[in-house]
Amino acid sequence: MSDFLNIWWENLNFELQIFYGIAIVSLVALFFQVIMSVVFGMEHGADVPDVGDHDSGMGIFSVRGVTAFFTGFGWTGVVCTKQDLGLPVTLAIAFAVGSGLMIGIFLMMRAFMRLQSNGNIDYGNAVGQLGTVYVTIPPVQRAGGQVETMIQGRLITTEALQKGSQPLHPGTKVKVVERIGSSTLIVEPLD
Repeated sequence: MSDFLNIWWENLNFELQIFYGIAIVSLVALFFQVIMSVVFGMEHGADVPDVGDHDSGMGIFSVRGVTAFFTGFGWTGVVCTKQDLGLPVTLAIAFAVGSGLMIGIFLMMRAFMRLQSNGNIDYGNAVGQLGTVYVTIPPVQRAGGQVETMIQGRLITTEALQKGSQPLHPGTKVKVVERIGSSTLIVEPLD
């Protein structure tokens, strides 16, 4: 088998060797990326994190985009060279196809990321919401109490503090006035 490949490679002209080399290496890299994404979940945070929420750093020149460019460039170069289109025309067509694939991958990944929802709850969205004391909330911002409230359409039970001098007992209706830390809420009783 290796003799056949050696003979095949040696019978190619220089242009075909270059285009085949680019095409084969980039195809192997593309295959490796797919395997890593599927088997190991490499894509999570590596190349395409949450596009819709913040600047992710994902751009046209991502690893996937560059790999797609070289795959399209290499295989188009092989086809055009075999059609005897001439090197300048072959390079122009290969560059156009590679660029189209790179932009296509970028647009596709951006569209996929817009569909993604991370499901994280932002406890800051609870400020202004009404809730019910679940576990007695001690006075003067002492820890130990809990409150139930709706956040982002979900009923959540979370740590709660209050500034008052009397404990708030289970069932007491409260209003969330502030968030402390990542998930602790400050509440005050409804009058």
